[in-house]
Amino acid sequence: MAEGLRGRKKSPILFCSMLFVLIVVGIGYMYIQATPRYSLYQFKRTILKHDAERALAYLDTDSIVDNMVKDIFNEPDKQKAPPKNKLEASMRGIGKDVIMQNLPSIKEQLREQLKSAIISYNDRAALDNLSRANILGLNITMDGNIALVKIRGKDKVAFKMAKSPEGRWRIVAFNVNELIVPGGK
Repeated sequence: MAEGLRGRKKSPILFCSMLFVLIVVGIGYMYIQATPRYSLYQFKRTILKHDAERALAYLDTDSIVDNMVKDIFNEPDKQKAPPKNKLEASMRGIGKDVIMQNLPSIKEQLREQLKSAIISYNDRAALDNLSRANILGLNITMDGNIALVKIRGKDKVAFKMAKSPEGRWRIVAFNVNELIVPGGK
């Protein structure tokens, strides 16, 4: 009879312990899902599965295009060659105006091209490299709803992420020079 009493006393303690562990694991999982690193992991998985719709949920193509255009036209003056004459200066202005007027169609074309590329991409070497890529090899600095991502061993930010209203992190800007692998295509 004493053994039966001990078994009943252990049962609530065991139940409470298991419940506590489940709560801690659940909270940990919810925390991890709300990180930029987890979004990058999911982004990588969707590309490997050729799931274009889900992959594009991790890319804010509108912001990417806007930031690229801003980077192109707002380069520091030391990097731009000054216009040689008034004609060249006005041509640059016309070029900027043409791009600004066509931004909506450029954004749509980018989305469609990315979808097509994700669905049909079949370069085994590149996909194998992506599957071996480790998101732990990234340095991520968070400041509120913005995350700056650097590739380990590099000093400059490779891309910028922002937290979306749905809670997932999305890539909003690229630093193309930091993403290019020396000797790569």
